[in-house]
Amino acid sequence: MSAAASALELRDVVLSVGPPGAERVLLRGADLRVGEGEKVLLSGLDLEARTSLTALLDGRMPPRYGTVSAGPVRSGRLGRVSPSRTTTVLDAGDRPGPAGEADLPCADDPGCVLVLAGSAWSGLSVPGRYRSLRLDGGQFVEVEPAGAPGEPVRVPLAELQARTVEALLAAGIGHEAAEAAGEVLVDAERRGHRSHGIALLPTYLRRIKEGGIRAEARPRLTEVTPAVAAIDADGGIGQVAAGMAAEWCASRAATHGLAAVAVHGNNHVGMLAAYRRPFQERQVAGLLLNTSGPSIAAPGAARPTLGSNAICLVTPTAEGEPFCVDLATGVVAAGKIRDAANRGVPVPPGWLQDASGAATTDPRELDRDGSIPLFGDYKGLCVTLLAEILAGALAGHRVSPDVGKQRKHLDRVMNCSQLFVGFSPRHLGPPGEPSLGGFVRRLREAVLAGHPAEPPRPWFPDQREEDHAALADARGAEVPRSVLDELGWGFS
Repeated sequence: MSAAASALELRDVVLSVGPPGAERVLLRGADLRVGEGEKVLLSGLDLEARTSLTALLDGRMPPRYGTVSAGPVRSGRLGRVSPSRTTTVLDAGDRPGPAGEADLPCADDPGCVLVLAGSAWSGLSVPGRYRSLRLDGGQFVEVEPAGAPGEPVRVPLAELQARTVEALLAAGIGHEAAEAAGEVLVDAERRGHRSHGIALLPTYLRRIKEGGIRAEARPRLTEVTPAVAAIDADGGIGQVAAGMAAEWCASRAATHGLAAVAVHGNNHVGMLAAYRRPFQERQVAGLLLNTSGPSIAAPGAARPTLGSNAICLVTPTAEGEPFCVDLATGVVAAGKIRDAANRGVPVPPGWLQDASGAATTDPRELDRDGSIPLFGDYKGLCVTLLAEILAGALAGHRVSPDVGKQRKHLDRVMNCSQLFVGFSPRHLGPPGEPSLGGFVRRLREAVLAGHPAEPPRPWFPDQREEDHAALADARGAEVPRSVLDELGWGFS
């Protein structure tokens, strides 16, 4: 989003309130952008914070540092408000009461609206209308709507794909790029990983609107050697450059035995296993690695300083689907925690720490500077450092502490990076025609042989995905109603 399209904008604002000697720092280098016609609910504000922020926005209180651009501002208490083309700032009080969500300005109000609210409002939103933010540690942090989202809805995969493409096209993404992104998101839904599915689309759409995903981007591939390439993703929707990397890597590895592609300047790419098909088609093994913004706490740490980096191995088989090992280095993918927030349920113990480092089961704490522990203690740290060095330092010349968080910095390209490496079994190992799928079957039999009797599924990594895919093909994917509501997609 350009500055001209922002009705209200704060950049690097520092604001102190209170008497000299007992000052309270309310904003610590905070950024906020509210576009024309956009509606935002900002919670986590006590009375002093609401009063001071209103004075900052209407020009009565200058910031200690940074810039404020708001234009004409009208302010008042939450209640029935007539439409206006100016910026409206409303005090909602400490908690929802007689004047609640029904009293928020209507969706067709042409002006931008900022509703200032206490902590008890955190996460409340009007689906499809209001973006929900919280003031936390002097920063504005996006949070998921809380409350009972209703029963999930099964949606046919073809309809999910069509609606996703339609939404991306309406946001300004080109048709080919929209199709590519839609296929990756829907594939994640099909395989039972809704953490990487349609729930990401509202964030993608906000990032496109704010400029963090460049709708006009054109990824550029540079061949360094016949088997090595680099792709500048140009800050576009991440699936385009990742798909280009998979195709080139698999094709060149089939010809030369080995190939590698580094992708830099990219955004979120979704589930890495979604890029498996070029490797399966050419019977090439693929090692795919990705860096992400900080959400992981190192062993014993309280703060998130490393990315929940992803590692995926694609092994071709003769059955039509390759065998994939795809994992994030946290004890759980961040998207699974946000999925719990979308469904209004707690996360299991051990999945999440709050901003102080204490264990919590509230999924909303992730976007309040919470963190996910690494799996496997220091062995997990070693695994995530493999991705940091190979996909981060080597492929992108930056590591996860330098990567933007897509929900927190909507107007900035994440600048994450990926490394795709392809291995042709025809060129490696002893002479003959090796079948990697055959060795996967041998390993499957070995795992099964370790049980006294045949165990219940899943007892091998690909079985959960197989079962989910079969159910989704027959009945559609199960999508939380809160996600459908946020997208404005009506389903009974």
